[in-house]
Amino acid sequence: MLDFFDTVYYGNTLGQWLLALLLIVFFFVIGKVVYWVSNRWIKSLTSKTQTQIDDIIIDMVEEPLVVLITLIGIRYSLSTLNIFDSLAHFIDTIFQFGITLLVAWLLIRLYDAFHTRYFVKLAEKTETDLDDQLLPIIRTGLKFTVISLAILIGLNNAGYNVSAILAGLGIGGLAIALAAQDSVANLFGGIIVFVQRPFKMGDRINVAGVEGYVREVGLRSSLVETVHGEKILLPNKFFGSEAVSNLDVAIYYYQAETFHIHRNTTLEQIETVLLILRETLDQNEHIVWSEPLLATVGDYSFDIQIDYGVKPWSPEQPFAHHLHKLGVVKSQVNQAALKVFESRAIKLSLPVMLFSDQMVISDNGTFAR
Repeated sequence: MLDFFDTVYYGNTLGQWLLALLLIVFFFVIGKVVYWVSNRWIKSLTSKTQTQIDDIIIDMVEEPLVVLITLIGIRYSLSTLNIFDSLAHFIDTIFQFGITLLVAWLLIRLYDAFHTRYFVKLAEKTETDLDDQLLPIIRTGLKFTVISLAILIGLNNAGYNVSAILAGLGIGGLAIALAAQDSVANLFGGIIVFVQRPFKMGDRINVAGVEGYVREVGLRSSLVETVHGEKILLPNKFFGSEAVSNLDVAIYYYQAETFHIHRNTTLEQIETVLLILRETLDQNEHIVWSEPLLATVGDYSFDIQIDYGVKPWSPEQPFAHHLHKLGVVKSQVNQAALKVFESRAIKLSLPVMLFSDQMVISDNGTFAR
C-alpha cells in the first residue's frame, strides 16, 4: 500500500499530490468557517452599534476574505510540490496578479455598498437633479479606474514593463482618438450639460432642430421624447456646438402674425383697428400680452403685425401639448383680426407681381401699368 503512494507522477509522489489537494481543501474549509463565524457572531456584534459603517465593512469583506484564504491555500499547497522553476515563477505571477484583482474587487464592493446606502440617499434629498445624474457616471468611472490600476499594478508586480505598455497604449490611444472625434465631442458635450446645467430631466428643449422632453442624459447621448411620443437619441456634441433653448423656463411663448391690408386704408381706420385688436386680445385668457402695430408702410400694402405672448402650457390645461395650444391661440388671433377687418370694411391686399415693363396685377385681377 505504501508503494502505491510512493509512485511518482510528474516529479512528485502520489502522496505529495494528495497532500497538496488536502491542503487546498483544508484552506477552503477554513475560509468557509471564517465566513460562518462572521455571519453568526461578528455581524451580531456590529448590528448592536449605532453606526452602519461596520456592518457594511464586515458584509463586504466576507467573500473576498474567503477567496484570499483559498488563494493562500492553493499557493502554499503548490509550494510543497517539486515543480520546474519556470512553472513556479508562473504560479507566483498568477498569485500576485490574483491578489491585486482581489483588492480591487474589495474596493469596488465597499464603494458600491456606500454608494447605495449613503450617496444615493443624500442625492435624493438635494433639490438639484445634477447629483442624481452624476452619481451613476462617477460609479462607472471609479470602477473603470480601479480595475485599470489593478491590472497595471498586477502586471508590474508580475515583472512586466508597464512603462512600455503605457507608451504603446498612448500611441494607440492617439490613433483611436483621431478616429473617434465624434465620440470625444459627444463626451465633452455631456460634460457641458452636467457642468452648466442648461436644463434638467423632464424639461422641454429645442436643439439642432429637435424639440422634445429630456428623458435621459448620458455621457455620449441623450434621449429626447417629442410631444408625439417619438424618442430621439440626440448626440451630446450638439449641446456644445448648437444653441440650446429651454422652453419650459420661458414665462410665455412669443408669437407674431402679419396681415397685409390694402393701401386705400386710411390712417384713422388703421388706428381704430389697432385699438380694437388690442382690447380684443387682452380679453383672451391664454394671452399674457399683445401689441398690434403698423409694422410696414409698403408700396403695395400696409402691414399690421400682432406681437403677443402665450401663457406656457401645463398638463392640466385642455390642450394635448404646447403645439396644440399655440395652434388654437393662433387661430383665435387670426379670427379676431379678420372680424375687425370685416367690421371696418378693410380689404386685405392681393399679391403683386412685377413685370419687366412695369405691368402689375391690380386688385380686380386686371393688368395695369
